[in-house]
Amino acid sequence: MGQYYTDINHLYEIYGYFMEKILTDPKVGPKLAQSKLIIKWIYTDPDGEITIDLRNPPQKEGWFGTVYIGPCPLQEDVWSKQSADHSHRFWHGLENPVASVTRGKVKQGGKITAMLKLLPLVRPMFAFFPSALKDLGYENLIVERK
Repeated sequence: MGQYYTDINHLYEIYGYFMEKILTDPKVGPKLAQSKLIIKWIYTDPDGEITIDLRNPPQKEGWFGTVYIGPCPLQEDVWSKQSADHSHRFWHGLENPVASVTRGKVKQGGKITAMLKLLPLVRPMFAFFPSALKDLGYENLIVERK
């Protein structure tokens, strides 16, 4: 098992809440929705996947997209595969997305140019992850910049 998650349900609890914060945020949510993408994140150690659907109408009122925790039948436009620990550090703003791909820490596929258009939205989302950890009582998982 990795450094931050005890099992896949632990990751799903944290990332589900994190995605809810992003997809209901009145500033970030609409900008994400404009992409009209279906994005899948595939995690290793623990193994799992999360998909956000920004193409179809959201299933919940007040949301700008729909999040699927676990395997999802939707065909993604883009996908990203990485260790759960790498993703954890990434969402703290500690991993460079381009360097991560070039160094092989992250594998990506699909409409990569469309995904690159979302990069300007990533930096504002970094504040959401530690906040989600704190809300859930996982302050011990917040990673500080050294």
